[in-house]
Amino acid sequence: MIRVNLLPRRRETKREGGKAWIGVLAAAALAMIVGIVIVHAGKKKELDDQLEQNRAIEASIADKKAKVANHEAVKKQLAEYQAREDAIAKLQAGRTGPTAMMVELSRILTPRKLPTMDQEALEKLRRENPGAVPSEKWDPHRLWITTFKEAERNVVIQGFGKTNDDVAEFLRRLTVSKYFENVHLVRTEEKIEKDVALGVSYATTQFELKAKVRY
Repeated sequence: MIRVNLLPRRRETKREGGKAWIGVLAAAALAMIVGIVIVHAGKKKELDDQLEQNRAIEASIADKKAKVANHEAVKKQLAEYQAREDAIAKLQAGRTGPTAMMVELSRILTPRKLPTMDQEALEKLRRENPGAVPSEKWDPHRLWITTFKEAERNVVIQGFGKTNDDVAEFLRRLTVSKYFENVHLVRTEEKIEKDVALGVSYATTQFELKAKVRY
């Protein structure tokens, strides 16, 4: 009977199997390491891209802040220039305005003269309210001014008219003039005057009115 001893071969097979398993583990570990490196490289690129975007955003924000700060400075400077121009215009109006107002008042009290007003507005007034149109036939010598006060473009005028109609005509003329606004009669009072030289008495209408000057 023939016997075959297989024990040494089994040990050799076990050794070869162990080596193969170690190779598989080494290959798996290597693949894992390669995978980790690849993933790490990808994540690092994403991080770098995100950091670059953040830097770009921060630079944009800084640039906009600088522009906004400069814009506020420009706005402040423009406001200062506008304030200076307004002050100069106010001073100029303060120099020429009162003169123009007094010239207008002289015109109103000149025979056959009408107040300064827009012709279209005058024609419209004639159509819609003829009674508010000043009369060219009125004699300004029938009214005289005793007091004229102006402060902050508010005027108070006091005087006398021969009749209420004369005071009403003066009021109409101021109302339609482009140099006056918010004209209103404060009071009227009938006075009896005496002319000692002539020995006669006559009635007059004392008045007070207020208005605002445009200039």
